[in-house]
Amino acid sequence: MKFNIYPPETPAVIDPNWKIDPRFIAKTIEREGERQPYGGFYPSATDLGVPMELLRVDPAQGLMFKLHGGSVAEFIGSEQMAVLCGPNGKMQFKAQIAKANEKGELIAAIPNELILIQRRKQFRTLGPPDEDFNFVLSLGAGQELLTKVIDISSGGMLLDIRLDATQVDIGRYWHDCYFERLKSRSGPIDLQIKNNRPGAQLDRIRVGCELYEPNTRVLKEMESTRSAIENARVASKLNRWYLNASWYD
Repeated sequence: MKFNIYPPETPAVIDPNWKIDPRFIAKTIEREGERQPYGGFYPSATDLGVPMELLRVDPAQGLMFKLHGGSVAEFIGSEQMAVLCGPNGKMQFKAQIAKANEKGELIAAIPNELILIQRRKQFRTLGPPDEDFNFVLSLGAGQELLTKVIDISSGGMLLDIRLDATQVDIGRYWHDCYFERLKSRSGPIDLQIKNNRPGAQLDRIRVGCELYEPNTRVLKEMESTRSAIENARVASKLNRWYLNASWYD
C-alpha cells in the first residue's frame, strides 16, 4: 500500500491553540483516526518517516498501529512522533511504543499531549446546531441582524446570513457585534469581511470575517467560544457547550 506521509511540525512553529484539552485526547485521536488512519512514525522531526496505520483506540490497552514498512522489532521500546494527515490538516503526538501483540501490531500508551493542526491560518471548529445561539450584527441606527456561526476560530468566523439582508462587500466593517444565547451576550466585537460565497440554500449567503483590531477581551471571548464548542463536541456534550464560554452566565 502506498500513501503520502508528512513530517511533524517543530515546537518552534506550534501554536498553543493547537493543543487539545488532555481530557479529550483519546476521543480526538479516535475521531480523527477514523477519518484518516494512515500516517507516519518519526523518531525526530529531521528523520525520514516510516508509514503506519492507526488501527484502533482501546481505553484499556492504548493505541494499536500497523507498520507499512520497517521492522516491528526495531520500534518496540522506542518513542516515535506519530503524524496522521487528513484533508484539512494533521494530527501529531508522541507515541511510546511499549510492545507488539501476536498479530504484529504495535501498542502505545494514549499520549498526554496532542496537537491538531489545520491548514487554515487558525484552528477552526464547526459551530453548534444550537437554535438559541446567534451572532448579532449591528447595522447602525439601532438595526440588528441575527446570523448563524458556521465555523469559528480565535481570529474570525464564517457566518450564514439571509441573502440581501445587508451589504456583504469584501473589506466592509461591522462594529459592535456580539455573541448571544438567550439572555447572555458577549462584549462588542468588530469584524472585517474577507470573503463571501453562496450559502447552502438559495436565499442564504456565507460571509468569512476576521477580527478587526481586537483587544484582549475580544481575543479571550473568541478563543473561549471556539474551545468550548470543540471540547463539548469531543466529549459528546455539544448541547451544553455554552457552559464553558467565558461570556456566558
